[in-house]
Amino acid sequence: MNGHIDDEYASCASTYATLRIYDAHPHAVSEKLQLRPAAIRIKGERWETRSGWSSTPSSVNGWFLTSKDAVQSKDVRRHLDWILDQIEPHASALMELQAAHSRMDVTCFWLSAWGHGGPTLSPSIMGRLAALELHLWFDVYVSAQDERLLH
Repeated sequence: MNGHIDDEYASCASTYATLRIYDAHPHAVSEKLQLRPAAIRIKGERWETRSGWSSTPSSVNGWFLTSKDAVQSKDVRRHLDWILDQIEPHASALMELQAAHSRMDVTCFWLSAWGHGGPTLSPSIMGRLAALELHLWFDVYVSAQDERLLH
């Protein structure tokens, strides 16, 4: 594959990226980063889900910035670039949160279009994530129809 972003990435049905920050109070994270999260969790409080309010209080503080509704592309690199573009101007604030023992990572939802092929990362994105000391992981799904391809 060439290094060019392909917004119609054929092997992907859907994708997005999310920066997750845990352990610091979400309002303090918003203030420090000067960014508005897509969602928060406050320890001891219930939170709103797609189907209503959670039945149990959150066991952790959480702050989440996602490309889900901000980026229209099936190429995860576009989503990761968007997340990184949002947070890199606040790199020193991220490092302060890390030094204060906040846990953070970037997760990528990735739904396969047909159970073959996968996401691509560029050296540039890997370097940008490394500079911010952010772990990256993928939450990969294959439709039930395509699971036969895995056996």
